[in-house]
Amino acid sequence: MSTATSEGHEEPAERGGPRSRLHPAKIRSGVRRRWFEYRLERTPLKPAGELVELGNPDYGGWIFPAGLIEAGAICYSVGAGGEISFDLDLIRRYGVIVRAVDPVRKYVERARADAQGDPSFSIAEAALATSDGPIRMQLTHDPGSESVSPAGLYDSANYVEFAGRTLNTLMAEFGDSKVDLLKVDIEGGEYELVPTLDLQGLGVKVFATQMHHTGSVGDAHRLIGWLGEQGYEPVACHPTVKLTFARRDLIRDL
Repeated sequence: MSTATSEGHEEPAERGGPRSRLHPAKIRSGVRRRWFEYRLERTPLKPAGELVELGNPDYGGWIFPAGLIEAGAICYSVGAGGEISFDLDLIRRYGVIVRAVDPVRKYVERARADAQGDPSFSIAEAALATSDGPIRMQLTHDPGSESVSPAGLYDSANYVEFAGRTLNTLMAEFGDSKVDLLKVDIEGGEYELVPTLDLQGLGVKVFATQMHHTGSVGDAHRLIGWLGEQGYEPVACHPTVKLTFARRDLIRDL
């Protein structure tokens, strides 16, 4: 299976060269992203007791209701990325079991090294998908990153196929019958994938996802509305639209 590398990315342009100029399309994309973040980071939030920030606040941070994280909980961290401070914080502070998922081999290898053999941490080399099988993903334009997107998030014409797995397949491979906490950060793929998940049926108490400007503000609001119909209320928002939702019936007593 191919893995994402920096091969094929454009070299930095020389000072004053044609690629150093701002392109109208990039300007429009930047404005759209900032407007998207401005609107979504003002999503009304429901009270959910004490909130804790987990992970590196500059990169991997997320905010969760402390009262809903219990020792021994099964936590799926989909989209581990370049560092797993969030995952390790969950384990060290709450004694949970973390199942990380990422399609990029370098990220998987780095995560295993950072976990230092902790038996509470495991990771699958796969992309969360709506069906099992190969999934075509876009490589980032950033030569300092290995990130990939199923939804055209990046300014790149380079694509690679990865192994796709449904959440049910991943759970079967890990040997889990439920998921207590589910974090999904899949670089724009959330609009297609999240509505296919049966969160209540999986036992999810807390759900978190980063919303990207591959969708419109309306798309994001519709996804929030769908989660509300499933019984989940927004309770926290970390910068860059990392929204955390908790099951409505569980936050009433927090």
